[in-house]
Amino acid sequence: MSLVDLAQALWLLVAALGLALSVQYAGLPVLGQGAFVAVGGVGTALLGPGGAGWPLGLAAAAAVVTAGVLGHLVALGASRLEGAYLALATWALAWLVYRTLLAFPDTFGGAQGLVRSSPAHLVSPSLGLDLVLTPAAHVVLAGLTCVTVVLVLRRLDRGPGGLDLAALREGPELAASLGVPVAARRRAVLTATAALGGLSGAGTVVLLGLVAPDDVSPLLSLQLFVAVLVGGATRWWGPVLGVALLTVLPYLADTQRARGVVTALLLVLVLVLRRLLARDRQVAAPVRTRAQEVEVRPLTWQPVLLRATGIGASYDGVRALDDVDLVLRAGRVHALIGPNGSGKSTLLRVLAGDLVPDAGTVEVAGTEQPVRTSPQDRVRAGVVRTPQRTVLLPRSTPVRQVEVGARGGSRPRQAVLRHLLATPSSRTAAARARRTVDAALAATRLEDVSAVDPAALTVGEQRLLQVARAVATGASVLLLDEPAAGMTADERATLRSVLRHLAGNGLAVLLVEHDMRLVNAVAERITVLDAGRVIADGSPTAVRDDPRVQTAYLGAPA
Repeated sequence: MSLVDLAQALWLLVAALGLALSVQYAGLPVLGQGAFVAVGGVGTALLGPGGAGWPLGLAAAAAVVTAGVLGHLVALGASRLEGAYLALATWALAWLVYRTLLAFPDTFGGAQGLVRSSPAHLVSPSLGLDLVLTPAAHVVLAGLTCVTVVLVLRRLDRGPGGLDLAALREGPELAASLGVPVAARRRAVLTATAALGGLSGAGTVVLLGLVAPDDVSPLLSLQLFVAVLVGGATRWWGPVLGVALLTVLPYLADTQRARGVVTALLLVLVLVLRRLLARDRQVAAPVRTRAQEVEVRPLTWQPVLLRATGIGASYDGVRALDDVDLVLRAGRVHALIGPNGSGKSTLLRVLAGDLVPDAGTVEVAGTEQPVRTSPQDRVRAGVVRTPQRTVLLPRSTPVRQVEVGARGGSRPRQAVLRHLLATPSSRTAAARARRTVDAALAATRLEDVSAVDPAALTVGEQRLLQVARAVATGASVLLLDEPAAGMTADERATLRSVLRHLAGNGLAVLLVEHDMRLVNAVAERITVLDAGRVIADGSPTAVRDDPRVQTAYLGAPA
């Protein structure tokens, strides 16, 4: 392998590492990295010496920024796309850029592309710099860039940003409910991916002095995608191995069509192998210990932490909630019961910021919340909801999942930057987060299973893990949607102890539950919904004896 070949492979590795950030770290199947490589390469050729006459460094920087901006715009336009839809959208971008290069031959050189002088000179009179970018210089520059990107990715993965990306990769809806800024993270990831793709294209055109449409065709996007998948997981050596395969690919297939066939076969092989490995993964059963009851001292002062007034909501003309009032106090478990379809989950969605109500207001700690908000903002205000069905992050241990919850109340962008720069405040924040996580695991009796595979948890432990994640956000109001579903009698006893403990520590707990024995054992106050309206609100005894409740939900006495 010549120095030119090695330098070209290293610049290609820059693009693959950038794509790994989206695909492996954030779980975003981007199939348009070739388009960003094209923008970086063509932009540098058009703006630099021999084109618009800009200094080479400035031209390359502008091209990289342009690629990053394009990635940001793609993230904005595809903000609601997931999985295959995002892959198709970015694949279409790769084709759009490719066809655009061919459609304007006077600007982009047609099928022959743009040719610029090589080797290039990097000149800076102010710095007294006149560097000839020989292939050896490119090897050093591209190699240092790859090492820097790898170090940043590894540092990112071990800190708050890695937690956000793990949640984004494994459970975007869950991440949003815990306060992770999902849309902002997607934009940041796609912008960084595109910028690194642009840097790869800029470096390659400066090295070779040529950028042609066939070199940045949609096939390149597919090849980079396969290169990232080859190594599996989120390890840095995956893209290295993949790019090594791409480097020898021309020796295996000497035409563009043959390379496309080989690339497609590699993609199918990698996907099949990943599926087989996932199926054969063995899960070790953890050691269980019985939870001990904890003495709880009820608060003598119970301030209002959440007040909902006149809440109304409709679905397709059907009134799901009608003039609902609710008051949640610190140190109290407040149950919300009613028949199926009575509006319980809808009310929780309104309180958590998932659903915009037609009418009414929500106050948290005396502050009225905006009508149009997001779950992330509501978590930072102090309200968090657990999902009705069990939702796990399958590749993250329980302790790491609780760490995601502990990120909910922080300032995400600042936390990531502080961690990357290893500031003293980042170490202080990390220690504080560890204490929060430990406290949440202890409160939910999950310390003994904190490091096991999530698939090895019992149903009850999985439900308690959802509570632990919510507690770790630091929210003062917990909205628990049927947490006892699927639990055994012993696990329900543990849940009862957990709920009492949480309330005893000053939290306001809103419990939606059908198990009336559990409700009567832990709730100080009960609100009953029927057909979207409150039909009773009071102590367990008063609610149980209310004729309307007996008729609508509990059943009329014999």
